[in-house]
Amino acid sequence: MNFHRIWRHVLTIIGSPGVVAHELAHLFFCICARVKVHKVKLFQFGETAGYVIHDEPRRFDQAFLISFGPLLINSSASLFLFSQLRGPYQLKQLVFLWFGIVIGLHAIPSIGDAKTLFQIANSRVWRNPLVLISYPFILILYILNILKRLHIDIVYVALLFYLGRIYF
Repeated sequence: MNFHRIWRHVLTIIGSPGVVAHELAHLFFCICARVKVHKVKLFQFGETAGYVIHDEPRRFDQAFLISFGPLLINSSASLFLFSQLRGPYQLKQLVFLWFGIVIGLHAIPSIGDAKTLFQIANSRVWRNPLVLISYPFILILYILNILKRLHIDIVYVALLFYLGRIYF
């Protein structure tokens, strides 16, 4: 194994709680929407760090919540963890900081989540014209995933940190 590959594995392990939280958010909204779940992989090495395989939701609002679940849950969890940071900084606060960062870094739904939601929206738009309202949100998911290459997720975590420390 070369150094680059080892370093990637170390970073993947360090960020694994964020992946787990991301997938648990999808799972939570599947359960809330009563959408049958077939398989859950909370964490793995490779191209896809985790996934939840489920039936297609019957209603569009269910699909929307399942797709946007990580943004809601991970962001809320990060805000809470950041709000708990009070000096003097000890191990507990450092753990909160670490969890807040890695969970926040995985708050943005994946490109796969955006594609799935876009496909469902396209198939449902004729039955429910209100689905049109979701297209700007789906576009935002695509844009955020493009910006992740420029590390917008780090900027997002910094914003969550600021909000968690100042307002909560």
